[in-house]
Amino acid sequence: MRKRVGSLGRTTLALLLASLGLWGAGCNNGEPAIVIATPVQGSFHTTPSVLVQGVVLNVDPAVIADVRVNGASVLPLSGSMFSTTIPLDSIAGVNAIVAEVIGTSGTVLRDRVTVLAGDSIVDGDFSAESIALRLTEPGLDEIEPQVKSLVTVDPATLVPPGTLIIDNFCYADTFLGCVGRVDATISGSPPPSISDFGIDIDPMAGFVAGDITLFDLFFRADVVAVTGIGFSCTLDVEASSSFIPGDYVLAPDSVDPSLVDVTQLGNVAVSFGNFSDDTDCAGFLGFIVEFFIGLFISDLQNDFVRPGLEDFLNEVDPDGNTPIAAALEVALNAVEIAGPIGEAIGVNLEAPLFAVTQDDDGVTLGSDARITASMPDPNAVDLPASYHIPQPFPTFGTLAPNGLPYDLGMCISGSAFNQLLKAEVESGLLIASVTELDLGGGPLTLTAGLLALLLPSFAVLDPGELLQIDVRPTTAPFITGDPGPAGELATLRMGHLSITVVPVADPSVVLAQLAVDGVLGLDADFVGGELVFQVSPPGTADIDYTIVENPLHVDEALVAALLPQLVSVAIPALGDSLGSFPLPDFLGLSLSLVDVDRNGEFISLFLDLSPTP
Repeated sequence: MRKRVGSLGRTTLALLLASLGLWGAGCNNGEPAIVIATPVQGSFHTTPSVLVQGVVLNVDPAVIADVRVNGASVLPLSGSMFSTTIPLDSIAGVNAIVAEVIGTSGTVLRDRVTVLAGDSIVDGDFSAESIALRLTEPGLDEIEPQVKSLVTVDPATLVPPGTLIIDNFCYADTFLGCVGRVDATISGSPPPSISDFGIDIDPMAGFVAGDITLFDLFFRADVVAVTGIGFSCTLDVEASSSFIPGDYVLAPDSVDPSLVDVTQLGNVAVSFGNFSDDTDCAGFLGFIVEFFIGLFISDLQNDFVRPGLEDFLNEVDPDGNTPIAAALEVALNAVEIAGPIGEAIGVNLEAPLFAVTQDDDGVTLGSDARITASMPDPNAVDLPASYHIPQPFPTFGTLAPNGLPYDLGMCISGSAFNQLLKAEVESGLLIASVTELDLGGGPLTLTAGLLALLLPSFAVLDPGELLQIDVRPTTAPFITGDPGPAGELATLRMGHLSITVVPVADPSVVLAQLAVDGVLGLDADFVGGELVFQVSPPGTADIDYTIVENPLHVDEALVAALLPQLVSVAIPALGDSLGSFPLPDFLGLSLSLVDVDRNGEFISLFLDLSPTP
């Protein structure tokens, strides 16, 4: 397998050989070369300039016409070593450093490293405040049925059948004393019940209101004489509505900040409305039946149902949650975004919450992000850091950028997206070997003869020699935070993409090698329940390159003309890898696109929620 000496090893080797004077006669059997020792490939720099140091190996000083770094001479050499300082372009981000030895015969030896001007996030660190999930008030309305499904309200467990509601009530009081008493107990046939209940969740400044309404709360009482004339009858009571208001604060869980902690503010209180009754006790209780019913309803409300419901709804479980708070927690934490998305694109995605904000229009869950490769490709580059863009955390209104209302918003910062690109590169993104070339009439097998039609220098090879183009990234592409060149969501910069032409029979033989930089456009869409990324190929003016190895002395002007086609070999790999992935279920609700745009500086997706058919 063809590999370059690693940055540290290359630096040590170059400086050691130079310090020992082994670039001369002692190493004449080695290949002539120029090596940039520092800075190292893919390093990040926040200074306006960088010190470049290197060494010329196995080249007779008498045949050196010039030694240049980025076009400027660095002669005279100090022995075999050179040193210079070059400015860095923080706007472009990608900075190529090219060192050349130009021989008196015109022969050129090159080395190149690419450094990145800007801040970085070290591998394994979090990108702070980089993911936002927004539920608007209409979105909260859509999840209310799911929250409701997680709460059980059973009056028969609050006031079980057999519960004594009225004890030893005197219905026949005479001058001789009470001659008739009855008891009233909750019947089990039918047991207490409700026809349904509803939950109304409304965002407020600093909290959410979660109000419960019970519908058609029904109780039947068995009335039995305990003294006097033996008889029994029944009394049915129904409250058309029972209202239970409550307020709740949402925050990151102190133990596991990837979860939402819901805390009930104070105790809830129950109020009943629109009682109705029916009884067959009138013949026994006579003129006091209405009083008896009123007493029953009063005792039921004040001594049993209301306190029973309130005790149930205010009871704190071992986790410190009341029933409604626990249900809200389960519903919100069922919105598992990080894990499924990470699995879908083959990376580890961690998104602990740093804040949960509640306002009059909705709830925003703000997360930090750490994205790493879950299965690194052993043939891929291992990158020390990803490109960081300082961006303010977005704010949200009731409308998407296109002016339409939405239920759910999801946003990702440039820094988190760049972590994703780094993890993808470490997982094998952009690694490809191409054995066919399309010149406009369909794909053709890549041979020396075919390539010689474009680059005549390849005519020295057997025209039937099978060739392949190996594409290897040496840095991760990154977005800059700016819109794309043609108005896309983002500008994507690609630095030092290595494109090497080798024989299929012996890929260790380099026939030509280029290091390519490009400026591309990145767009996104939501199609068929999947988030789809599209990468726009760069125009000729957006491509820069260096011919690093050129043993066949290929005409560089011809390479420049062919470059867009060579780069286009890599673009499908980039687009296909980012490609598309399904968004995970959102509490079983269907997602439909409202808008894909930038919210502030974050790449954002705005969706409608609706019940799944």
